[in-house]
Amino acid sequence: MEIRKMEDRGGEVIISKYYDGIHFPPLVSGNVKDHLEAVRNMKYRKGDVLLDSFPKTGTHWTYDILYMLKNEKAEYSTGNIVTLDFETTEKNDAIDSPRVLVSHLYPQHIPKFVEDEKCKIVYVYRNPKDTAVSMHSFMKRLNIEGLKGYKGTWEHFFEFFATKPVHYNTWFEHVKSWLDFKKKHPDVPILMVSFEDMKKDLRSCVQKMAEHLGTKQDPDFLDEVTNKCQFSAMSKAKTSNTKEIAMTKDGSNPFYRKGEVGDWKNWLTVAQDETFDAVIEKNMTDIDLEVKYTL
Repeated sequence: MEIRKMEDRGGEVIISKYYDGIHFPPLVSGNVKDHLEAVRNMKYRKGDVLLDSFPKTGTHWTYDILYMLKNEKAEYSTGNIVTLDFETTEKNDAIDSPRVLVSHLYPQHIPKFVEDEKCKIVYVYRNPKDTAVSMHSFMKRLNIEGLKGYKGTWEHFFEFFATKPVHYNTWFEHVKSWLDFKKKHPDVPILMVSFEDMKKDLRSCVQKMAEHLGTKQDPDFLDEVTNKCQFSAMSKAKTSNTKEIAMTKDGSNPFYRKGEVGDWKNWLTVAQDETFDAVIEKNMTDIDLEVKYTL
């Protein structure tokens, strides 16, 4: 592992821990190698579900949906979400069953038992243009050790995001790694869900998740989960999470911003959009996935 300082064109630095070809956030504990080995060797618990995603694509939103479905109660989760990436395996082992394990990790670094036990996986993705906007806002607001002080402009961050690896490398690498995993392991049940479909028709997506997990599918219950997990309702409910609010400079919750599809139009110039479209066209060749930029 090595500490890398990734500098944008304006001289602002994003720090990463580089290991196994991937730029990890500095919040990953220790030398990364030992932490990932511990994650790989975690013990399986019946009913475990893995939620994986590239950062800023709807992870926290999807987590609460899965949490409600697995617990069969339309009640929000409390406290901070425990992740495989940043928390010790002891903390993940301490999560009450049924566990929804949360990660931004690549397939080669997730617990071995996911493949061995054919665990249910939900992979949530979001179009890369809105992802870039959300990540820039997120990084500028953060005020936690190892991830604070970034003052890069949108122009400079966009150039970086579009042409270089950020934390967890590029959006394209991450999505492709999971599509490849899905093809190579057809016996491991994985559901791909898009942020855009969740915004357009959350009830349908909740139904698909419940069917995928094999949990309660009573229409009234699924309606209640859907109503509580509409992005606006979720964002409002989560503003009271003082631990998450303490992570930002401005007292906002870092994990819930606008939650809109197509907000990138308010950020990307015509030139930036053309640049990104060229990058997307080049890198989407092997990505067999419908990606929606507007609704």
